[in-house]
Amino acid sequence: MFIAINSALTCGTAIAQNSSDRQAEPEIPAAPVSETARSTLANVRASVVQIKGLFGNNVAQAFHGTGFAVAPGGVLISNYHVVAEHVLYPDKYRLEYRTPDGATGKITVLAIDVEHDLSLLKAEKLNLPPLAFRTEIPNKGERAYSVGFPLDVGLTITEGVLNGKVEDSFDPRLHYSGAINGGMSGGPALDAGGKVIGVNVSGYRFEQLVSFLVPAEHAQLLAEHGKKQTLDLKQARKEVARQLRHHSDQLLTALDREFVTQKTAGYELPAKLDRFVDCNASGDTASESPTQSERIACSAKAGLYVQQNMYSGDLDFNHFVTTTTKLDPWRFARRIGISGGVGNAFSMPKNVAPFACKSEVVRLNAMDADVVICTRAYRMFEGLYEISVRVLSLNHSMRSFSSNLQLNGVDFDAGMKFVNRYIRAIKWAP
Repeated sequence: MFIAINSALTCGTAIAQNSSDRQAEPEIPAAPVSETARSTLANVRASVVQIKGLFGNNVAQAFHGTGFAVAPGGVLISNYHVVAEHVLYPDKYRLEYRTPDGATGKITVLAIDVEHDLSLLKAEKLNLPPLAFRTEIPNKGERAYSVGFPLDVGLTITEGVLNGKVEDSFDPRLHYSGAINGGMSGGPALDAGGKVIGVNVSGYRFEQLVSFLVPAEHAQLLAEHGKKQTLDLKQARKEVARQLRHHSDQLLTALDREFVTQKTAGYELPAKLDRFVDCNASGDTASESPTQSERIACSAKAGLYVQQNMYSGDLDFNHFVTTTTKLDPWRFARRIGISGGVGNAFSMPKNVAPFACKSEVVRLNAMDADVVICTRAYRMFEGLYEISVRVLSLNHSMRSFSSNLQLNGVDFDAGMKFVNRYIRAIKWAP
């Protein structure tokens, strides 16, 4: 029966397609070709290469990105995250380039700027025409073009619109409303005149045409300061650690002021600490529930890419506030989970030492609270730590909060100073 039905459908389709009296389908006009995009791609084609990372002696790539010429003699700019595995594990990964015409060769790393996700590279036996920079920020609404090797499908250009600097961002980024896909990282973003206005860095997953660029001024500075030297890969981890510490110090210094708080159910709790800290709130809507809960979550979104599954120099915190008018103290205590632990940690276990924790009941501004502080060191980067904190109120039989703070990639003393200020900002103020 199934075969007969499908055969009938197939024959019917064939008859309809071959029928002489079938009406002609209307022609759909082709979309106009962007002459600017076509000419831009033609002009930069000779200056852009694909960068491949290969593991061991394998000829199959482990990762890939894009780079473009910024000085004679094969000097290229790309992202740090494109070459990070080679920088941290030079005995495991090697770098090669591939031009649009198929030429290949070795790449070495001259300098890195982890904070701005940039790397300066040198391609052996390659002399490409350098692209010119435009360091002033383009006006919102200007046309822009991103070039790279997305998903290993060949050299590609996308067209979009510049929307200026990303507002309320800790690190400088330009908002590009065009597609940037995996593999385009490190490629040039250009204005209509063909000048580099930024470096492709990332896009939002599951969002359409929301992408980001590193402003060209940072790439130009790296090109000027780094092309006369070669990064000593034996000391690369120390250099990465130095830059990560600088970034986290800047983050904590920016927050070194009186904490902004908000009141919820009689508790004053840390809130949006600065313009670059993003906060959102949600809560229960079912009024018949035995408890009513409210959640406030905040994040600095300042983390720097270090290597796969590892970011550094960031913080986030959240509060879970719970109240009841229907439960007795014993059932309420079980409901909120008084014995809960610290919040989720940032890093993969292979990158950090085990946690060392301390728990203590302390007096905080007219209330008792159970405070748990856990710290652990980064294995690869000396002087950097991950700190996890949980504060749980113990002062009321029908109201409670649990506040969780996470710091990663911070100096121990500076991080603990921030933790102390965070805890002391919490108050009972009915």
